[in-house]
Amino acid sequence: MQTVSALLIVKNEAKYIERALESLIWCDEIVVVDAFSQDETPLLCQDKSRAWAGKIRFLQKEWMGFSAQRNFAIDQARSSWIFFLDGDEACSPSLATKIRSLLDSPDLSPAQYKVRRQEYFLKKPIHHGIWNPSYHIRFFPKDRLRFVGEVHEGVESPFETIPLEEPIIHVEDLRIERIMQKLNQYTTIQAENDHARGIRTHPLRILFSFPAMFYKNYVYYGAWRDGMEGFMISVLEGLSRTVRHLKIWQIDRIKTRK
Repeated sequence: MQTVSALLIVKNEAKYIERALESLIWCDEIVVVDAFSQDETPLLCQDKSRAWAGKIRFLQKEWMGFSAQRNFAIDQARSSWIFFLDGDEACSPSLATKIRSLLDSPDLSPAQYKVRRQEYFLKKPIHHGIWNPSYHIRFFPKDRLRFVGEVHEGVESPFETIPLEEPIIHVEDLRIERIMQKLNQYTTIQAENDHARGIRTHPLRILFSFPAMFYKNYVYYGAWRDGMEGFMISVLEGLSRTVRHLKIWQIDRIKTRK
C-alpha cells in the first residue's frame, strides 16, 4: 500500500489552518513548513489535543519563495506520494476518498494529478471568469518533481498529467481585504520577475491595462454570469494588472536614478 504525506507551506494562517488540518487527517503524515508566523499558526498546529497531533510534523523555515519553499517541504516528506494543500484551503471528503482509492489501487502508476479548486468570493461559489477553470498540480510521487517559478508556480517532471474533478475548497469567505493583501504581494514578485526578463512599461500601457483586463475577465471569460461578485472580481483583476505595471515602472525608475 502506498503512503501519502500532506504538505503545507504557511505564514500567518491562524484563521484557516485548523480547517486545513482537519481535512487532512486521512493522510499518513502532515508536514507543515511555517515561515515564522507571527500569529497563532504555530500554536494551533502543535496543539496536542487535536486530531492531527499524532501525524503532524511542524517545521519552520525562513521564506525562500513559493517554489523553493514547496521543494523544501517535499524533501522533508517520508511518504512515497505527496499531496499539497495551502493554508487557506481544505481537502473535500470526495477528494480524500478519491486519493485513497488511487493509493490503494494495484494499478497506480507515477503521474502528476492536477486538482480542481473551487473558488469563492464572499461565500458565493465562483464558476466563471479567469479564476476558472482552476486546476493545480497537488498530488504526485515524491521523486522527480520540482516546482519552478515564483507566482502561480509550475512544475518540472517527467510524469503524465491527469485531472481530478473532486475539489479542493478554497477559502469560502474570501473578502476584498485578503485579495488586496495578496495583490500587493504577488504584483511585487511579478513586477520584479518581469523587469528582470526585460519587460518595460509606458503611460499608454499603464492607462489601458485596467480596461483591457476588466474586459478580458468580465466579457471574454464570462465573469458577468457570476453577478455582482463577477463584476467586483473583474475590477480587482483590472486593478492588479495596473498595479503590476506601476511597479514595473517604479523598479525601472529607481534603477535609472541610482
